[in-house]
Amino acid sequence: MKTKVFYLMMVFLAGATVHGAAETKHTVHSTLDDVTLFFHGAELTHSAKALLTKGENEILIDGLSPVIDRNSLKIKVTGGAVISAYEFSVDYLSNENTSPAVRKLTDSIDFYRKKLQQTEVDTEINKQLIDLLQKGTAKNVSGSESGMSFDELVKTMDYFKTKFIELESISVENREKKAKYEAEIKRLKAQLNDEAVKNNRTAGVLKLVLNAPIAVSSQFTVSYFTSSAGWTPCYDIIIESTDRPIKIISKAKLHQVTGIEWHRVKLTLSTALPGNGKTAPLFSAWFLDFRRVSHLKSDAVMMQNAFSYSQRQVMPPPYAAEPIDASAELIETDDASPSYRYFVDGAEVDKRTYSSIDPALIASRTFMNREQMGDTWGEDVDGVWLVTLNSRMDDHVTTSENVMNVTYAIDIPYSIPGNGKEQNLELKEQEVSASYKYYCAPKLDTETYLLAEIAQPERLNLLNGKANITYEGTYIGEAVIDANTTLSTLTLTLGTDRRVSVKREKVQDFSSRKFIGSEVEQIFTYRLTVRNGQNKPVRMTLKDQYPVSSQKEIKVELLDRTTKPSFNVEDIGVLTWEEELQAGETKVYEISYSVKYPKNRNLNLP
Repeated sequence: MKTKVFYLMMVFLAGATVHGAAETKHTVHSTLDDVTLFFHGAELTHSAKALLTKGENEILIDGLSPVIDRNSLKIKVTGGAVISAYEFSVDYLSNENTSPAVRKLTDSIDFYRKKLQQTEVDTEINKQLIDLLQKGTAKNVSGSESGMSFDELVKTMDYFKTKFIELESISVENREKKAKYEAEIKRLKAQLNDEAVKNNRTAGVLKLVLNAPIAVSSQFTVSYFTSSAGWTPCYDIIIESTDRPIKIISKAKLHQVTGIEWHRVKLTLSTALPGNGKTAPLFSAWFLDFRRVSHLKSDAVMMQNAFSYSQRQVMPPPYAAEPIDASAELIETDDASPSYRYFVDGAEVDKRTYSSIDPALIASRTFMNREQMGDTWGEDVDGVWLVTLNSRMDDHVTTSENVMNVTYAIDIPYSIPGNGKEQNLELKEQEVSASYKYYCAPKLDTETYLLAEIAQPERLNLLNGKANITYEGTYIGEAVIDANTTLSTLTLTLGTDRRVSVKREKVQDFSSRKFIGSEVEQIFTYRLTVRNGQNKPVRMTLKDQYPVSSQKEIKVELLDRTTKPSFNVEDIGVLTWEEELQAGETKVYEISYSVKYPKNRNLNLP
C-alpha cells in the first residue's frame, strides 16, 4: 500500500513538472520601427522577437507607450502561434523605465545635496569654533586675578588673530560653496522638470498568452494609437526682390510626449483625422411646437475638406545617366583594383567613405570607364564613380494622396525626443511667381502697404498654418495661410513703404450744411493725393468709404464730383481705384457725397 501511494505521488510530481515546463514565461523588449503622425495623435508600430516552446507560452512585451488608446491595439505574431489572451498594463515601479538623462540628473542632484549638507555642517561647526575662541580668549584675558603679563597678552592676541582669520576664511569659503551648490541644484532641478515631461517613470507592458504548435522563433508586431503626439504645418516665405519668384518652404512642427523616445524611426506625416467618432448627419422630422422655457442647442457638424497634393519634380543632377533607386544597394567594386576613383558631390573620397554612404541619401550614381573619361582623371585610373547626394530635406520626402488625406513619407530615419519640445522638419520647397501692388485705405490708416498676390493658390497644395515672411533679407512678420479660402488669390502683406505716400484731407469749398424744409442736407468732399516717390512704376490700389443708409428717412447720394472708381461695392459703400503710377508721378482722387435726414434728428457723422 505504501509502495502504491509513493508511486502515485511520484507520477503526480512528474506530471506537474512536465506541465510547468510546458508553460514558458519571459520578457522581451520591443523596438519602435514606424510612426504615422497625425495632426492630433500618432499610430506607433513596434516589433519584438521571442523564442516560443511547444505548448502554452506567456510573453511580456515592454518598451511600449504608457498612454495609448487600448481599443486601437493590434497584435500580429508569426510562426503559427495563436494568441489566446492579451492584457495591456502600465508599469509604474520599474526603475529601468527612467531614461539615462533623468538618472544622470537625479544622481547629480543627490551628489550636490550631499555636498551642500556637508558644507552646512562645516559652517555650523566653524561658527561654534569662532564663538568658543571669542569666549575663551575673553575669559583668559579678564579671568586672571593677578592679570596677564604683557608677553602673555601679546601671545594671546596673536593666537586669537591667527585663529580667527583662519576660521573666518573657512566661513567665507563655506558660504561660496553653499551658493555654488544651491545654484547647481536649482539648475539641475529645472532641467529635471523639463525631462520629466517624458513620463519616463512609467512604461507600457503587453502580456500575451500564446499556444505554439512547435518550438519556434516568432516575430511580434504591435501597433496602437496614442493622442500624446501631433504635428502642425507651417511655412517660411522668402521674397528676395519683387522681380524674382517667391520661395515657399513647407515645414512641419512635430511634438510627442508618449513616454518613450522615438529613435531613428520610419516617419510618415498624415493629414487624416483618426478617431474623430463622427458620422454623416441625417435629417429627422422637424415638428413645430409652442416655445417652451428650456432652450435646445444643436451640435455643429464639422466637415474636413480633403486636400490635393502633387509631387515636386526634381531635375536629375549632373552626370546622371538615369535616376537610381535610393533603396538599391551600392555597387561593389573590385577590392584588388586600386585604380578606381570616387567623387561625392564633386569632392574626392576614399573607397571606405564611398562604401559607407547610406543608399537612401543617394540621388544618382554614374560610372565612367577609361574611354568615357579620356585623359581628365589620369592615365593610371581605370574608372571613376560619380555620386550625387540628395542635398535637401525635401529630396527625402515622398508625397502621396488619396480621397481622404495626404501623407508625407520620409525615407531617412528620424528621431524625436519625448520632452514635448517642437522639432522642425522641412518637407518641400517650391517657387511661385507673384504680382506686387501697393495698398492704402487712408480713412483707416495713412500707411501704404506692399502686397504680394499669388494667383491660383490651390496649385501650391498648402495646408492651414502660420507663415514667417522674409522680404529682402528682413523678417517682416507672421501671416496665416487659409487653405480653405474660396478667393482666387493668396495675398501676403510685406510691410509699409513710405516712398509711396497718400494724403487724405477734407475739401471745405465743396463741403456744406444747409436746411431744406424739414430736412438737413450735408455734403462731404475729400481729396486723396497719391505720390509715387520711387524710380520705377508701381501698381496702386486706393480705397475710401461713404456711408450707407439703414433708414428710409436717411438718404445718401454719391455725387458726380467723385472720381470714377474701378469698383463700387454699394452694400458697404467702399470705392476702389486701381491704377499704375509712373516714377515720381502724383495723382489726385476725390470722393463726394450728400446726406439728407430730418432736421430734428442727429446722425453719427464726422
